[in-house]
Amino acid sequence: MNNIFNKIKQNKNNSGYTLIEMIIYVALVGIIVVFIYGVILFVYNSNRETVNLVKINSNAYGVMERIRYEVENADYVYLATSNMANYDYDLAEADQLSLATKIGVLSPEDITFVDIYLENGTVFIEKEESNPVALTSSGVEVSDLSFFYYKNGLRESITMDITIGSKSSSASSRSIHLVSTIALRSF
Repeated sequence: MNNIFNKIKQNKNNSGYTLIEMIIYVALVGIIVVFIYGVILFVYNSNRETVNLVKINSNAYGVMERIRYEVENADYVYLATSNMANYDYDLAEADQLSLATKIGVLSPEDITFVDIYLENGTVFIEKEESNPVALTSSGVEVSDLSFFYYKNGLRESITMDITIGSKSSSASSRSIHLVSTIALRSF
C-alpha cells in the first residue's frame, strides 16, 4: 500500500501545474490587465479634457485680447451699426460692435470701421472693405457675445461678455464665461 502512495506522490511532483493553479493564475492576470486598462483609459480621458479646456481658454483669451486691442485703439464707437438694444447713448447693449479707427486706414480715407460680431458660434472681425476673419477656431463654439456701451462725459468704454465652450459632442459640457471692460483711448 505504501508503494502505491509513493508512486502517486512522485507523479504529483512531476506533473506541473494543477487546474486550480492555472485558474488562479489566469484570474490574477485578468485583474491586473483590467486595472491597467482602467488607468490608461482614465489618463486618456483626462488628457482629452485638458486639451479641450486649453483650447477653450486660449480661444477665449485670444478673442478678449483682440477686441481689447481694437477698442483701446478706436477713436469712437460707431453706434449706428453696433446693433445697440436701446439707443440711450449713456448705456446700451449690442450683439455687434462697430468701431471707428485710424489704424489700417487705406488712402485717401482718414478713418475706417471695424465690426466685431457673432455668427453661427464663431466670433468674426471685419474691417472695412475686407473679408471677415474668424477670431475663434473651429473646435470651439461661442454661445454668447454681448457688448455694453457706457459713456461718462466724453469718456467711452465697452464691457464685453463672452461664453465659450467646446464644439465637440464627446467633450465635456464645460464652458467659460469672461467679462471685461475696456476704455477707449481716444485723445
